[in-house]
Amino acid sequence: MFSLNAKIIVYETVGLIPTPVSYEFNYVKEVTIQSSYDTLTDTATIIMPKKVFSRLEEEFNPSQFNTINNRDRIVSIHDFFKLENFVEIFLGYDGDYKPAFRGYITSVEGDAPVTIMCQDAMYACKKVKAVTDNSPNDGSDALNTIAENPSINVASFNPREFFTKRLTELGFPFKINALDEDLGAMVIQRGQSVCQLLESLKKHGIHAFFKMEAVGPVLTITNNPQKYGVEEIGGFIERNFIKTPLIGELVKRLFNEGLQLLAPALRAIDDAFGSNQFLGSARFRFKHNIISDDLRVVEEKVKNTRIRVEKYFKNSNTPIQIEIGDKEGALEKTYVLHAQDEDLPNDPILFKAESLKVASQLVQYAAFRALEKRVSGLEGSFTTFGEPFIRPTDRVTLDNAEDREKNGTFQVKKVTRTYGLNGYRQKIELGRKIEIV
Repeated sequence: MFSLNAKIIVYETVGLIPTPVSYEFNYVKEVTIQSSYDTLTDTATIIMPKKVFSRLEEEFNPSQFNTINNRDRIVSIHDFFKLENFVEIFLGYDGDYKPAFRGYITSVEGDAPVTIMCQDAMYACKKVKAVTDNSPNDGSDALNTIAENPSINVASFNPREFFTKRLTELGFPFKINALDEDLGAMVIQRGQSVCQLLESLKKHGIHAFFKMEAVGPVLTITNNPQKYGVEEIGGFIERNFIKTPLIGELVKRLFNEGLQLLAPALRAIDDAFGSNQFLGSARFRFKHNIISDDLRVVEEKVKNTRIRVEKYFKNSNTPIQIEIGDKEGALEKTYVLHAQDEDLPNDPILFKAESLKVASQLVQYAAFRALEKRVSGLEGSFTTFGEPFIRPTDRVTLDNAEDREKNGTFQVKKVTRTYGLNGYRQKIELGRKIEIV
């Protein structure tokens, strides 16, 4: 029989930056943690008793809790769990603690017991603006006759470069793991928070979330949350490539060459900040360590829809565009990119060469977006014990299922973690089936 253990560390903060002043608790009544790459913010709910025993140096004896000698050591939980304090939650078995949540306290409610609501590090991103708040005016307009521009135009927006620079300026100790991708020109409102800007990237097929790593919370910005490999991407395009008079086999060949260059970048993202504390994959067996499930099989749906990507250049009103999916299908979505500082060559030969190169890059851009909506795998979830520890985007292998379609390796979409009197459990929601090459 394994023994449960939990540890909560609360840090006082200054300007949302954790300070060395901290308080540690080795008891909690209940913990519920919701974590998903589909939502910007992970949440945690902590239920604690109102009164705690401080400065505990000897073994705790509940019968002595209210004795005269110990009354000066009884303090209120409200003295430690305060709004915007930083909190770390560690859970595990037999003295092995894994960081299950890191974030900020957003509310403290109730009296006996006390319910503490928390949001992950995205809470800090909600409190600061995405761009510096300096006025674009020079200050000489004393009568305010010149209206202040409410937005900033970024000519070439790269999520990795932009957010690394901004979070470094703000002093947040968060790591960033992002695929290097140019989204073209983008207008950013001066009043937008960092979180709102991250939310707006969803229309570009970009997901943003904080992933739990041993080094701390890592802001993950990706167009590939389900971690498709180059072989899977190539196979998908082979099945769904739409040829046109301008977009043919040469574009496909350039696309495949680009995939080979992309492979090291995808591996680097997977390996970034990794450690032995989180393996990133685990095996589960039905009738062994799977307590219950409501999983059902889904197949890839690619017929009758297509998506389009268009890219405009400074010297051309006609975009270079590609489509993937079913040629006769309904247009599902159009992604538009603007390269407002780039010109296409005027020379016909150079123009054709550059157009083919850009088209192959757009195919890669489209592939990541289309794959997310055309999933073969499992829908639903299964419940297991607290170990092996699983996070969204990790991989799990299932076997020993009566329905053989449920056996295989699948991507994790969401994890709900519960800890308390009923034990330590993980409810793991699955997504696509991974093609093992």
